[in-house]
Amino acid sequence: MPTPADRFGQLHQLHGWVCVLAVLGGILLIGLGALGYGDTPGVWLLTAGGVLVFFAVVALTVAPLLAAIESAATRQSQDLRNLEHHLAEQTALLHAVVENTRISDAAKAFAHRDEELAALRDAIHENVRNERWESAVSLVAEMERRFGFKEEADRLRRELSEAHRGAIETRMAEAGALIEQHFATWEWDRARGEIDRLSQIFPDHPQVRRLTQRMQELRAQRKEELRKAWDDAVRRNDVDHAIDILKDLDGYLMGGEGEALRDAARHVFKEKLLQLGVQFRFAVSERRWQDALESGLELVREFPNSRMAGEVRDTLDVLRERARSEPRANPESAPRATPGT
Repeated sequence: MPTPADRFGQLHQLHGWVCVLAVLGGILLIGLGALGYGDTPGVWLLTAGGVLVFFAVVALTVAPLLAAIESAATRQSQDLRNLEHHLAEQTALLHAVVENTRISDAAKAFAHRDEELAALRDAIHENVRNERWESAVSLVAEMERRFGFKEEADRLRRELSEAHRGAIETRMAEAGALIEQHFATWEWDRARGEIDRLSQIFPDHPQVRRLTQRMQELRAQRKEELRKAWDDAVRRNDVDHAIDILKDLDGYLMGGEGEALRDAARHVFKEKLLQLGVQFRFAVSERRWQDALESGLELVREFPNSRMAGEVRDTLDVLRERARSEPRANPESAPRATPGT
């Protein structure tokens, strides 16, 4: 590209010659004015010469400055154009890099698609194994949303539903077997606790209602068996067996059902008290102190408020002392106090 000196060389040369001629002309006028040339007043020649020299000197001084300014401006303009061109090139390169980056990300996503799908499937099956059903359903929805695999998502939902149902049935079977064990041993409170726990976990499962109904039926059946056994024991006057049955039957009686058994129960307990009293007296009369102590303790424990229990309680210390020394005891010795009926 031509420089300012090349473009304005002739003009600068002409400008130099004009300025030189102007200086010479000014000096000539000053000289003529000083010599008083012709009829013209010398002062005008001096003034004209001085002005001409002044403007010639100014032109010689200012012109190079203007040329330098013009050259600097031209150079700066060229630099700006070069910078603009460079920026345009860099901008194009940046756009290319951005596009390449987008293509690279898309390529990476496509390349890792199978890996992500495999990881998602593994996570779904892991949740199924650990029975985290809500998490598994959420992952299936994520697969359908991100990858658009609707058919596979529907298939996995069906598998999840079947696995969930199978897990519920397995847990119900295990819980049902445990509850049946409680039924077999008449542990109704434990059975009720297991049923309540199942009803909280699976409130709408029909097996829970069946177990509740079965417990009510078996409980009623057991109650009827105990009532029959009680009547039989009372009829045979089997006091010990009747008392044991009554203890079990007490947990089944509701409301006024106990009133119907009150008279028979009072008779049975009276018979038991009399039996313990007879056992105690015979053991004392035969100097079997250990047996007497055991009978006395049982009598006090079972009938603590009876008059006989009060009498026996007064002899317990003596009986304990005799029972400790029973191997060396004198056969003729016997406690002085013998309780009555």
